[in-house]
Order: sequence, then C-alpha cells, then structure tokens
Amino acid sequence: MAIAKEKVVLITGALSDIGRATAQAFAKAGYSVALNHRSKADEAARFAAELVREYGAPQAVSVQADIRMRSEVVAMFEQIYAHFGRLDVLVNNAGINRDNSFLEMTDEEWETVSSTVLKGTFICSQEFARRYTGTSGSIINFGATTAITGRKNGANYCPARAGVLTLTKCMALELAPNIRVNTVTPGRIDTEEVRLRYHTDDPETRKSFERDVPLQRMGEPVDVASMIMFLVESGQYITGQNMIVDGGLLMR
Repeated sequence: MAIAKEKVVLITGALSDIGRATAQAFAKAGYSVALNHRSKADEAARFAAELVREYGAPQAVSVQADIRMRSEVVAMFEQIYAHFGRLDVLVNNAGINRDNSFLEMTDEEWETVSSTVLKGTFICSQEFARRYTGTSGSIINFGATTAITGRKNGANYCPARAGVLTLTKCMALELAPNIRVNTVTPGRIDTEEVRLRYHTDDPETRKSFERDVPLQRMGEPVDVASMIMFLVESGQYITGQNMIVDGGLLMR
C-alpha cells in the first residue's frame, strides 16, 4: 500500500451545498479528498472526478456509508486507508432534518435525526481518532445556531446539534495534543435546504431574511468552507471552540 504524499480529508455528507464548497476548498489547497455519501454513488463519482479535473485535487474518491451504522463507517475508513494509506482531516458535515411539532414528533423522527447528527459524529470521530497516528490531525464538527437558541418544530435537531457542541469539547480534551477538534456553526447560509425551508427564492422573503443580519446578506457555502480551512490550516492553537459563521446574527 502506497501512502499518499499529500494530506487527505474525509467529508461526510459531501454532496450538500456546504459539503461541496468544503471539498472544493480542500482540493484547491492540495488535499486529496474522500467524499462520503449514503446512496448517490453516480453523483459522488462525478463530483470526485470534477475535484481532480477542475479544482486540482491530487486524488478524489467517493465512499459509501450510512454514518449511523458502525459497520459501514468502519468499512469506509478501511477503504480510505486502503486507497490513500492515511487520513489527516475529518469534516463531520452530514446531517438531516425531520421537523415536527413537539407534541406530534415520533420516536422515529427523533431517532433518525439524533442518530445521524450526534451518533454519526461520534462514530466517525472515534474511528478517525483510533486510526490517526500523526501529530497534527483535525476534526471539524457542525453545530447550529438553533442549538443555542432553539426553534419551533426542532425538538430533535436542536438538542442533537447542542450535543455536538459539548461532544466537541470532550473530544478536544481527550484527543489533544495530536488531534484538534472544533465546531463550525453556520447561520443563514444560502443553501438549497434553507431556500426550501424559508422560501428565500422569493425576493421579498429574502430581503426580510437578510434584514436581521448585521452584515445585511445571507452567507454563502464558501463562507463556511473558508472558516473550516482556517481552522485546519492556520488555527494551530485553536481547539474545543465553536466558530460561528452567521454575519453577526446570533449576537443580536
């Protein structure tokens, strides 16, 4: 097994808007990229080829796994190590929403979201840390502003993301000094999910949505990717932190 000369990053949920922007940023920075997906093999393979062809990634591969399932995550890591011989960065981007009112929320809706967001982050991080043997590894988790503020119809999602914030601190304490662990919390980012949830394709709705943001605009996926790259590449003395990328919205 040949070990890749360049650093390697694994991004879970890599086909989301933020996942794609993050993969492109790492490719531009010279990383080889492993793209996790659950059930979109053809789309992931096309994106992997695009990262090499258009963004300069030395290598890019797609790896299937349902991150809720330990056996599938183990198989994913084994595949990555068989291909690259190393893994330096884990970005726990995968997530899911199953909104419902608190009184009507089902056990299945609770379990699906909690197991994907919190348990999935735990399993992937644990399998990464068990294999990592270097001295400058990095894990990036994802939070949510509603993990701090709460919201209606999110009694499964908000606590799961809040759990990730505390899990990040626990991991940062235990995995130091060889692995740094941080959370990135996006605010109102212009993604397909946000457009569908809040109807921001409507100009008036978008203006209202942006009016509350001190920077007077929605963020772009690249804004989140830039924070991730900062933490991985430049923030060598930062661990256990929650970096909020929201244009100043939460401070209000």
